[in-house]
Amino acid sequence: MAYTYLDITNEVIARFNEVALTSSNFTAARGFQIQCKNAVNDSIDYINTSAYSWPFNHATQTDTLVAGTTRYSIPTTAKHVDYDTFRIIKDDSLGASGGNLNLLDYKDYLNSHITQEDETNVGSVPRSVFRTPDNNYGLYPYPDKAYSLKYEYYAYTTTLSAATDVPVIPEQYRAVIVDGAAAYGYQYRGETNQFQLNFQRFEAGIKNMRSLLSNRVDYVRSKMIARPLKSASIFS
Repeated sequence: MAYTYLDITNEVIARFNEVALTSSNFTAARGFQIQCKNAVNDSIDYINTSAYSWPFNHATQTDTLVAGTTRYSIPTTAKHVDYDTFRIIKDDSLGASGGNLNLLDYKDYLNSHITQEDETNVGSVPRSVFRTPDNNYGLYPYPDKAYSLKYEYYAYTTTLSAATDVPVIPEQYRAVIVDGAAAYGYQYRGETNQFQLNFQRFEAGIKNMRSLLSNRVDYVRSKMIARPLKSASIFS
């Protein structure tokens, strides 16, 4: 079975015993068919916002820095930026050895380094990154060359619109999407009991997704310090 916006919408429509859509009349849907189309996107959006670190929303960004420029914008699709992943890409031609950047608190930047934005010829390979109040990022010191910077983030999902659009959520969780969309369909119809039953199943499906995809601990590092035991003589 195909996994497109059209297919998922028709699965929802089938639960209500309504007339299915086709690729030719998908954009011309009417009445409750439109509600089912909207419900699919509502379901996907709810899943997306129920956890920020879904692996299917993971993305990597590479920016080419501008000499003399301190502040940069994150992608408009970014929901959560992992500041621990900021690193300069090694480039021998630019004299950049590469490596991760230290995370610098914005207030510490203001107190100790803000004057760099009023000066010239003080740049070098950036060593620190800070998060700006407008949810973008800045660098200290600012770059003196066009270094490449890479970082990772989690993106918002894109609203489905065309019949052939494919959700970013893996296909094995299509039933979770359909359960959520069906719940919203019953809500549109004012059928409270059916809405509650389907929404409970929807929430259970999301909980299962979180346990499999999001709530992971790759390893646990012990910080216990082993100390030598003091021996005591039984004759003392």
